[in-house]
Amino acid sequence: MSCTIFFYLIINYKATRNIYSYFRSRHGYNIFKSAINTYRNHYLFGKTLIDKFAFFAGKRDKYSVEIINNEYFTEIDSDVTRGALLLQSHVGSSELAGYFFSQNSKVINAIIFGGESPVFQDYRSKLLTGHNVKLIPVTDGLSVIFEINNALGNNDFVSMTADRIYEGSKNIELNFLGAKAEFPLSPFQIAVKLHVPVLALFVMQNGYKKYCCHVYKIEAPENETVDTKAQVELLAKKYVSTLEQIVKKYPLQWYNFHKFWL
Repeated sequence: MSCTIFFYLIINYKATRNIYSYFRSRHGYNIFKSAINTYRNHYLFGKTLIDKFAFFAGKRDKYSVEIINNEYFTEIDSDVTRGALLLQSHVGSSELAGYFFSQNSKVINAIIFGGESPVFQDYRSKLLTGHNVKLIPVTDGLSVIFEINNALGNNDFVSMTADRIYEGSKNIELNFLGAKAEFPLSPFQIAVKLHVPVLALFVMQNGYKKYCCHVYKIEAPENETVDTKAQVELLAKKYVSTLEQIVKKYPLQWYNFHKFWL
């Protein structure tokens, strides 16, 4: 895999440059350490892809899995009166989250990129059905909003990314690792408007065939005098602060390969 990574680093220069800049500017590493960590970052990313397909193939028992703060998840899963948002970002291997939990009463409705191969989507959907996970491809804004409202109305989980912006989306500029970056407002608007709890899930490599899922409650300070817009912004800031903690703990597992900071 090492030779493949070197070849990829050369041909995909923009992604290489962006990750190198991430280590150099956001973590303050020197030139040599930034270059080495750029390689290590791509190597770990390659391992997550291999592990992901191993999970798809039903080899979960070959891996050690730890969940930190699992009680936050089980508390909501056992409450049949409300749904919840599960927020993830491009760190670690968020797609594996559906294999980690044993949700009994709720379905996890995972919002995914609609441009993937229909064959791959169908295959993945069949594998995840046994884990009570339903995939919802994003094809247009209106249909996905309907799906989200319907899932939360059924008191189920909705899983979505909270660090990806789209053309025409409403975003917020927040300080992240010492510089400004844009984050989408929609996940936090949904949470505030529909009064649903928010959990952040981060599935991180923790050694050879070892994974650790960190579960966080994302709650804005309660203040009845704060208007809806301010509540949304407070919730977004809380999530970004939590994301920053994870990225500082696992700097090599930041897999946002495009230009993220403004």
